[in-house]
Amino acid sequence: MKFFNIFGLLISISIFISCDISENEDVDPTLSFVRIYDSEQFDQSFEPIDLIQTSDGGYLILGGFRRDDSDFLGVYLLRTDSAGNYVSDSYFPQEQVHPVGNILNMEGRYFFLSMDAIGLSVYLNEVSPDGSLIATTTLSQTYPLFVKQDGANQFILLSYNNVNKTTVLSALNMDGSIIKEQEFGIGSGEDIEEPIIEHFTRTGKQLPFFAGRADNGQYYFNGFYNFTLSIVFTNLNSGDPDGVIQGQQDKGGISGLMNLGGSQFSLARFNFGDNYVNANTELATTDITSSLDIEGNPMIEWENDALVGIEETQINNSEYILYASTTKGRQIVLQIYDRGTGNFITSEYLGFSNPYRFGSMRITEDEGLVILGQTQVAGRFPRLCLFKLGEDNLKKLVR
Repeated sequence: MKFFNIFGLLISISIFISCDISENEDVDPTLSFVRIYDSEQFDQSFEPIDLIQTSDGGYLILGGFRRDDSDFLGVYLLRTDSAGNYVSDSYFPQEQVHPVGNILNMEGRYFFLSMDAIGLSVYLNEVSPDGSLIATTTLSQTYPLFVKQDGANQFILLSYNNVNKTTVLSALNMDGSIIKEQEFGIGSGEDIEEPIIEHFTRTGKQLPFFAGRADNGQYYFNGFYNFTLSIVFTNLNSGDPDGVIQGQQDKGGISGLMNLGGSQFSLARFNFGDNYVNANTELATTDITSSLDIEGNPMIEWENDALVGIEETQINNSEYILYASTTKGRQIVLQIYDRGTGNFITSEYLGFSNPYRFGSMRITEDEGLVILGQTQVAGRFPRLCLFKLGEDNLKKLVR
């Protein structure tokens, strides 16, 4: 598969991250760039899942692609150099479907999760920095929803047990062995699991499943519990939650969450299409509450029930929270908030001409930012795209 970047130059001339290029022709091309990864298979459709920067400064990009022989997305992995230029790519074997973010870096080794197309069990895939598959381990869980690194050599897995009708939260070692695990019932009834299955087959709404662990050691996940999409706080020693923030079935709840320390969080929430942001708020992690009670600034321009990414970083020795999402006009929007106060600082828009959609973002080793997304080439061919904003670009936004 050969890829082209014929649109990258045109776009980078037209958006703010190229401003310094016109002033300094010797600028390092790894500091800021835009890339669109076109395909010789013009009718192929690619979905952005996640990305990670490797030790040599390049990027591994995890994506999904539409398969004619499966209800699930196939697994696609793209390798770029440090300037975002295409190096290689691979389509994983047919038995592997439904790639899951995040990509993990545990002790300098790179992993991601996928699912068996027939048995629905979870695969733990180790890949080399150049994107080659090293080994695949089959885990005991099924229907993977989300994965997040937890320390140097452990990770947290959120999955669904369709036999027991339970959301499963697991703390695992790097080899996939279970440290702790608990199941939480989603409720009974024929229609309860329908939104979950439609999430996997992408025939319905893509739901914001995620999980993590606060700095006090308390685990949390966003998944179905007791008939509704809820944030569940747990110590993983009991099937009874420590606390629950209830959503509105699959129509409302938390769409993004990051622990700031203790019971302070940055979050985004959605409710029947509307979106809200609160960059610094205290949550009741040992009580039963409702997401409707959480105050937030309305995000009028975000698309309905928007996918949102949240990261924290330092700019000019000050701490900020970064939010990224998709606007109703199909641009990627980056919003910056003060970490301490939660006050809004500024926003910037990425993408023009073609429609764009947010997928994932990461802080880079040079204190810049990369955002993975999807664009529609010629208005109808879904392709992966990558934006890199250097440290200087971020400094200019908050000065």
